[in-house]
Amino acid sequence: MCPTTAITTTVTSSALPSECSSYTLITDGTRHVSYFNTSISLCDNVSPFSITATWFRFSGAAGTLIASCAMPSYHCGTFTPGYYTGLHPSTAGATLTGTMCFKNSLSPSCYFSNTISVTNCNGYYVYDLTQVPSCDARYCTI
Repeated sequence: MCPTTAITTTVTSSALPSECSSYTLITDGTRHVSYFNTSISLCDNVSPFSITATWFRFSGAAGTLIASCAMPSYHCGTFTPGYYTGLHPSTAGATLTGTMCFKNSLSPSCYFSNTISVTNCNGYYVYDLTQVPSCDARYCTI
């Protein structure tokens, strides 16, 4: 199981960026790394994901963060689970860019990867995500 990352913030006097108030909320529990199902392979190359990056926030049964470690195939409802290899910003309003790795049981390392951005919204994170390049791959959460 992936460790959780504590959300740390440094309060600043500046306003939070627009993505902290304008994002798509995802609460789907099948996205969480604890969800395991070998009879389906969900993917993130369909709506609400598009080829243009869009800001997303995870909450509720989905967890609150993108997974930060590799997990076996069929976790989070897909054959090729995705996890974030970058850092989460510690300052409210700050954004960092990092790499998503998508790994399945046929690949010893990343089967493919993409770049994402993460913004600290002073108590939660939002992620700038695009469609994954292959169906059977998904952004997984903790």
